[in-house]
Amino acid sequence: MRRLLLAFLLISAVAGAATAPHVTSPEEAFGFKPGTDRKLADWQQLTAYYQKLAAESNRVRYAELGETTEGRPFVALTISAPENLVHLAEYQDIQKKLSDPRVTSPDEAKALIARGKTILVVTCNIHSTEIASSQSAAEFAYRLATQSTPDILSILQNTIIVLVPSLNPDGQQLVVDWYKKYLGTPYEGGNPVVLWHHYVGHDDNRDWYAFTQIETRLTVEKVLNAWRPQIVYDIHQMQSNGPRIYLPPWVDPIDPNVDPVLLQSMNALGMNTALELSQEGKPGVLVDGVYDLWSPARHYMVYHAGLRILTESASANIATPIDIPFDKLGRGIGYDARQSAWNFPNPWKGGTWRLGDIVDYQISAFFSIARNAAEYRERYLNNFYEIGRRAVNRDSGPYAYVIPAEQRDSASTARLVNTLRFGLVEVEQASADFQADGKHFARGSYIVPLSQPYGAFAKTLLEIQHYPDIREYPGGPPRRPYDVTAQTLPLLFGVDAVPVSEKVTAQTSAVAADVKPEPGHFKESTAAAGYEFADKTNDSLYALFSLLKQGVRVERLTGGEFEPGTIYIPQEQGLAEKLSSIANDFSLDVRPVDQNVSGTALAVTLPRIALYKSWVPSMDEGWTRWLFDQKGIPYTSIVDADIRKGGLNQKFDVIIIPDNSPRAILSGGGEREGEDASVGPVPVPPEFRGGLGNEGFANLLDFARSGGTVVTLNKASEIFAQQNSVNVTNALDDTDHKAFYVPGSILEVSVDTKNPIAFGSTPTVPIWFELSPSFRVNGEGHSIASYMSDKPLLSGWILGGDKLKGTSAIAEEPVGKGHVILFGFRPQYRGQSEVTYKFLLNSLLYATSAPHDLGAQSSKSAPQSGVALATAPAASKN
Repeated sequence: MRRLLLAFLLISAVAGAATAPHVTSPEEAFGFKPGTDRKLADWQQLTAYYQKLAAESNRVRYAELGETTEGRPFVALTISAPENLVHLAEYQDIQKKLSDPRVTSPDEAKALIARGKTILVVTCNIHSTEIASSQSAAEFAYRLATQSTPDILSILQNTIIVLVPSLNPDGQQLVVDWYKKYLGTPYEGGNPVVLWHHYVGHDDNRDWYAFTQIETRLTVEKVLNAWRPQIVYDIHQMQSNGPRIYLPPWVDPIDPNVDPVLLQSMNALGMNTALELSQEGKPGVLVDGVYDLWSPARHYMVYHAGLRILTESASANIATPIDIPFDKLGRGIGYDARQSAWNFPNPWKGGTWRLGDIVDYQISAFFSIARNAAEYRERYLNNFYEIGRRAVNRDSGPYAYVIPAEQRDSASTARLVNTLRFGLVEVEQASADFQADGKHFARGSYIVPLSQPYGAFAKTLLEIQHYPDIREYPGGPPRRPYDVTAQTLPLLFGVDAVPVSEKVTAQTSAVAADVKPEPGHFKESTAAAGYEFADKTNDSLYALFSLLKQGVRVERLTGGEFEPGTIYIPQEQGLAEKLSSIANDFSLDVRPVDQNVSGTALAVTLPRIALYKSWVPSMDEGWTRWLFDQKGIPYTSIVDADIRKGGLNQKFDVIIIPDNSPRAILSGGGEREGEDASVGPVPVPPEFRGGLGNEGFANLLDFARSGGTVVTLNKASEIFAQQNSVNVTNALDDTDHKAFYVPGSILEVSVDTKNPIAFGSTPTVPIWFELSPSFRVNGEGHSIASYMSDKPLLSGWILGGDKLKGTSAIAEEPVGKGHVILFGFRPQYRGQSEVTYKFLLNSLLYATSAPHDLGAQSSKSAPQSGVALATAPAASKN
């Protein structure tokens, strides 16, 4: 019957072809065919084309879902048979009902499955240097809009395709503009020297559970959550010297929270697509290699009953062809590109590789996946429902997580609850005290039951990760993880979340809207000597920055009756209005102090902050900008030339050097974070070469000696923590990576809470450790946070944790009148490490903090130490 229907549709389509209106092709719109050497359509051209396509074809609908970070349209196309497009709301309702077996019986589901369509979401170009899919998407849409073959008609009839032609339009435009600027020069085909997402560069594909970026939130809210797709086809590119394309099956490890049927479905669909690519004569198809299925940072949909089919195609130099001899092909996890294997049966023989080749592979993969989605429509919808049935009928613990009402930071607690809710997790709040697992929980505690459709998403975010010990071969060394190994949000946010193994019996109500932090309070007293508020949360520091921006006099108490770090504001005219404002904006309790405060304090003024931007783009720099922009912390971006010019003390009090390799910082060029070095080599334009060099490094030292503060993050700290440094050295300098390796895990450190850099901290803190240094502190150096255990792992995976014991995660080195503050981790990691933000913010405030006795006139200069650092390591010359 189905074949007769398709035949009828085909005859009807052919009969109507003569009178059908003309539909513009990408080639007609752009003046070239997508995939043509050295030709790229930019975002303005592409959006104009998609609007035109939707106007000319009744199979395509165009929608602007919102604006990107830089204000460009964020676009989705919905493509299906015209009769399906008329009833989109009905099909969305079917998806919603099938996603929740608690409200849809098996008999009801059977009827819905008979009517429903496979929802296939296609996401392109999240990494904007992986440019091909932004061009391929136009060809996908055009063929679906115009062709009437049996395959196309089946796809249109049985699926609804939601195509997101770029998850990163700002980066897409940046890359095209950069490529065109240097076309025909020696620099053609190189990557931009700035991040290819405004804030986070390559990390925009690591944001699928923290939801920090506008583009992530638009995709999740208006595509994934709105449609709850059965399949997401996610299109990427990889290094040039490996396979030509990768498809699932995934390599181990697999997050145990992923449903087994979902995993087998991804394996089967990936294998089928690999087979069909091979049948077309396409060599170099890899399955079961490189990419694991461990972290929800990349796999939001697999915790929401949907398949993620990832393809990674070999790259060219943007749109410029490259030549790769066979003997230059490489190897990686699960493959050797020069050798045939069961998962790589037909190696590519080397030669010229073009943008057009990438587009060709991507088109073949897309239509293979779409055909499969159409042919097995009923299977995908039935599995979608059954995965939900298993999710709501969990047969193993824990039953739930409880987020107790008593938390140190209500803003971070609210963020955790809201993050779960944004991911469609149901959260309840207790309206009375209750007991669970023999523990008492107070009224107001949040309960996250795991027997719900998306309980797996909640569980993987809330639980401790135990990344498995996978060996290269039996008895051999550990196989290094592909990516980071932990994501326990309660640890990163500094929030308590308690797993409970029994069913929770409590009076609750559903959390139906975003949770707000506890409101701030301000009690005015005209007779008060001043006001104070505790420094225990990030909000207290954001409020402090707000007051300093308004020119308010502020003290941070270091001795006397108040806890170290307490923020004290002496009485002054007009103060009440300003304090009322910050109490309205932040979750803090501003209390009057009746009598003059005695003891010691730090008088603090607004620091003039410089944030270093290397021409070897650093995602850490972008995340730092994002945090500062979100919280209204003023800063100035500076580049190599600004530091080499000198005179830094006249403009700045503190300079931040974000995470980057010492070579990238000092020498520049030749390295790009998140990019495989085999693509190229393409020289960097002269104006972006050289790094800081010896001159720039010397100027940083002069800045510190003259009273400035330099703050270095993660690997950037290695430029100061050298073997010949006087006070601080890198304890891991000579450590063999076969004996010590941490690719991304959560570790515990002990903290000196009386040190101003650690004001507001708890005695122990979880930190994010990723390929980081750790320090030995001698002489006049100070350790602010250190590893006290030979087993510091809290979540994830570590090799050789004993080598950290006794070393420091944060160190301060006095330099002349100033300081260098070295972090052996990223305190603002991917906008997630709420619990360690305060160390970075305190470091900035420390730069303009002057010790004095309360009541005495404050000094604006820090004490002099006369201690010098080692000279700079040699920087390469260009």
